[in-house]
Amino acid sequence: MRKVNPNGVRADFNENAAAIIQHFDRLDSAIARTDTREGDLSQLATQSFLALFVAFERFTSDLLLAYLNRDSSKCQSELAARVDQSTRAKFGDGVGTRVVFQARQHLALSDLEAIVDPTGWNLTFNTVAKLKQYASDFLVPSFATRVNTISGPEARLIDTARAIRDFIAHQSSASKTHMNACLSSVEAGTHNRYLGRAGNQVNSVGAYLKSVHAGRRRLHRYATGLLAISVHI
Repeated sequence: MRKVNPNGVRADFNENAAAIIQHFDRLDSAIARTDTREGDLSQLATQSFLALFVAFERFTSDLLLAYLNRDSSKCQSELAARVDQSTRAKFGDGVGTRVVFQARQHLALSDLEAIVDPTGWNLTFNTVAKLKQYASDFLVPSFATRVNTISGPEARLIDTARAIRDFIAHQSSASKTHMNACLSSVEAGTHNRYLGRAGNQVNSVGAYLKSVHAGRRRLHRYATGLLAISVHI
């Protein structure tokens, strides 16, 4: 049975991210001398960032499935324990002893998806901490270790990017507050330079993302950071 190659998943994300940034750069050049450039650029930066982070979330979901496809022994063992615990808690030992989780040495990708992603919404996590916990619970150590190499600064970058995505999608006061809280701490230490906000709140995501610092737009800095993370997890 052919297994999904995690390196192929990484290559796909690299290609998708590059295409998004190249599209932004082409349009940036095309509207350079137009009267509506700044407004158009803000909108373009917002749309490009949204596409970039959606691609990253899809990447992490596909990567976890690729790891599970390679070796699902830890996942099946954990699921068997949880099914047993849940059954006994709800119906008692008399039923629990009669319910058996049928583990298999090799699972087709379609069968694996039905087990770990039964709703078909991809494997997504609200925080990097939850992603790491999932990896520790369900992946064999060699793969879980890779996911857990996400450093503190990298986790702040991912969680901040997710908060920005949420504000773009929902435009709610709560998502705006959370985004600004993340932006106030993303640049802690010497990492994620130029991604943090100063004293003022960020009200326009487009203006924030298109802003140039040390010769690079913030949009490009997020792309570089997410791509760097994808290489080692």
